[in-house]
Amino acid sequence: MNTKLKSITAAIAVPAMLWLAPPLAAQEAARARKIAPNDILAMKVAGEPDLSIEYKVDGEGKINVLYVGSVTVVGKSSSEVAREIRDALDKDWIIDPQVSVEVKQYDTKYVTVMGAVAHAQQVQILPDHQMDVLEAIAGAGDFTRDAKKEDIKLQRKGTGEIRSLKYSELSKITDPTKRVYVEPGDRITVERTVF
Repeated sequence: MNTKLKSITAAIAVPAMLWLAPPLAAQEAARARKIAPNDILAMKVAGEPDLSIEYKVDGEGKINVLYVGSVTVVGKSSSEVAREIRDALDKDWIIDPQVSVEVKQYDTKYVTVMGAVAHAQQVQILPDHQMDVLEAIAGAGDFTRDAKKEDIKLQRKGTGEIRSLKYSELSKITDPTKRVYVEPGDRITVERTVF
């Protein structure tokens, strides 16, 4: 192959590989995502239609699998759950079972944003994403003109704890480990300026 043809082939191949990289990365992220209560899992066992069904993860983080019984899945990846079920089936029921588990539907999680924002509403927290307070406010259409940006309240769902936050401080944080992240069920209230 001549040099000119090699360089043209390389010029085409490299962008094509870069184009394929994001979907592969997204697939890896989905496989690594930890299972949460209320997620819906699709399990398939080759040659076993009775075991190839969907499960909704209960509030305790478990599913009840035929022949296996109760399996704790919360906090595990789908590949970890598939391995655990495969091992349990292989032990007593099926020789070398081929098991696959995938999250068919993630439980939708929200944070409520109220007060001086364009659209007081619930803002969805996407799976595999940590949302900080300013992203949640942006998801509600951002601050209104009468927003008291230095008076933001974050109320935790579980504890009821209320934190007072200031936009001027939140907007200066560049280190991701120091951002103030929301949790499902939290409530953010942006106070209004009184004229």
